[in-house]
Amino acid sequence: MIRVVIIDDEPAIRKDLQTLMQQQTGFVVAGACGSIQEARVLIPATQPDLLLLDISLGDGTGFDLLQELAPACKVIFITAHQHFAIKAIKYGALDYLLKPVDEEELRQALARASRMQAAEPAQLAVAREQLKQGGLPHRIVLRSQQYLQIVAFEEIIYCQSDAGYTTFFLADGRKIVVSKSIKEYEELLPDTWFLRPHQSYLVNHRFIDRYHKDGYLVLRNNIEIPVSTRRKDFVMEYLTGNR
Repeated sequence: MIRVVIIDDEPAIRKDLQTLMQQQTGFVVAGACGSIQEARVLIPATQPDLLLLDISLGDGTGFDLLQELAPACKVIFITAHQHFAIKAIKYGALDYLLKPVDEEELRQALARASRMQAAEPAQLAVAREQLKQGGLPHRIVLRSQQYLQIVAFEEIIYCQSDAGYTTFFLADGRKIVVSKSIKEYEELLPDTWFLRPHQSYLVNHRFIDRYHKDGYLVLRNNIEIPVSTRRKDFVMEYLTGNR
């Protein structure tokens, strides 16, 4: 059971979130409060696995709270403001949901928290240690028409470009379409994770299964990604570790 603490200075929002959480299997609300002062007491007392945390609180910000307490738990920011997304990444946010909270977006964020809780304890420990030491977690913010989505690098299988838009294909089957060129994401995503075998594709090399001599990559889900002729040598060097 994943223990959740809700921190929001609007009583109506806290109540709505508690109602939504009651509908989620595998989660229990261990407490709720509306200020940093209250959270200083509530978090150590309840030892939550997950915070649903507002950014603008009456006596400070959610960032202030995390910097002060450095709680060993995952965080989903819930806010009315879009412009804190990059800062949220630096604090290791699992997700960044805009008010009013969409139930399906919350469900997806909670499902991700549940998977991470079950399958990635070692990776989470490393990520938290990196945060304490000032390192940046491996995440990126994607801005779609409806919301800002925080995505971990390991969730991205590949990206495909089409007429100025880029579609991110994720490991859980989701697709996120953003109105930026794939070139911009090639610059944002590190080449230690991502390979560009073709002008229209960017691939997470952790999902590559094999390279076919006819000039395409086969991913672990059997998706075939073309390799352009001019990038064939580069791809071969990348895959064999000779670059």
